[in-house]
Amino acid sequence: MNDERKTEHQNDLFDRFFFSLIPAYVIERLFWEMRGMSVLDVVLTEIIFGIVMLSLEVPSGVLADRIGRKPLIVAGVFLEGLMFAVLLIADSFWQFGLAIGFSAAGAAFLSGAENALLYDSLAAVHREEKFDWHLGRLQAVRMISLFVAAMSGSFLPGYYPLEINYWLSFVSTMTAFLLTFFLKDIKQKSSEAVDSLSGQIAEAARFFIKQPALVYLLLLGMTVGLAAGFVEEFWQLYLIDAGIGLSFFGVYYGIILIVQFPGALLAHTLRKKFGRECLLKIVILTGTAALTFSAFQVNWKGAAAIVLFLLAAGVTEPLILGALHEKADSRIRATLESFQSLVFNAVLIAIGTAFGYIATHFTLAMSFIFLALVSLIPLLIRVVTKLNH
Repeated sequence: MNDERKTEHQNDLFDRFFFSLIPAYVIERLFWEMRGMSVLDVVLTEIIFGIVMLSLEVPSGVLADRIGRKPLIVAGVFLEGLMFAVLLIADSFWQFGLAIGFSAAGAAFLSGAENALLYDSLAAVHREEKFDWHLGRLQAVRMISLFVAAMSGSFLPGYYPLEINYWLSFVSTMTAFLLTFFLKDIKQKSSEAVDSLSGQIAEAARFFIKQPALVYLLLLGMTVGLAAGFVEEFWQLYLIDAGIGLSFFGVYYGIILIVQFPGALLAHTLRKKFGRECLLKIVILTGTAALTFSAFQVNWKGAAAIVLFLLAAGVTEPLILGALHEKADSRIRATLESFQSLVFNAVLIAIGTAFGYIATHFTLAMSFIFLALVSLIPLLIRVVTKLNH
């Protein structure tokens, strides 16, 4: 990789480090609860997040393919910073909902553009086959940043109000925002552009219709991502139910971040040896067993089972995004990832509603069993399909 591309990759590393340096995450549920937000309220904000994502995902991906990746990345990081500014003064459901709306818009702008820019940068120097390798390293940098934030974020509340974590998160996000201006876009040749917006969307839809094997891989990754996402969202409440003290929260958060390093770093190597589908099925079976065990053992053992699941889940993102970008047409690269994210958030709304209802009217442990059952759906689909043939 030439010096210019090395510098570009370093800029991306620093940008993602500061963007993930968020001490607020480790006390997020406690802060929200202190401001009057119940589990159901949190899930409703997740639904708001999903609705905004559904509205903006594809348009933002189309824009990233047509005007460039960088403008969308700059806007996306700024909106994430605006979320923290609103959360600092939020004391009602609708203020929290507004903040999450800003976050969702920012996430929509980033979801297709960031990885499209990474792939384009590698393709420009004929290194695109290393996309999942680089993505794994970026994911590891993100985990390191989150770990640093977790340690500091769990230490600070012992001496300062919880709001200090949100102020530091705001400053870190604004630092990432400034760094985005140093990223360099990879311009597509005008002759490569799709003729119209509707043509671009239609071409992206046809792409997935013609790629059933890829769609199945994305479905496998989606179920893992949903389960892991809800576990990472509500582990704090699980530890409280398990009788584990607040003083251990930072250490536990650090552990669940560290265990995801090996998967992120080894995804490229493991994919070459075992194949994507095999690895994702192993992750699903591991997650199903771990979530079921944690539901029946709400204690230290259950907390350890959650760690095991997240250890396995660490390979997921590089695997599925690598598969998508390997087959993607550069003209609609960001649009394709936005389509994938669109479907994910549509499913998130449905699963999140059921998860929140079960957690509120029964127990969080019961909602973990629900996630375990949902995780098995893609495997059951494959079994039924084979029986019908």
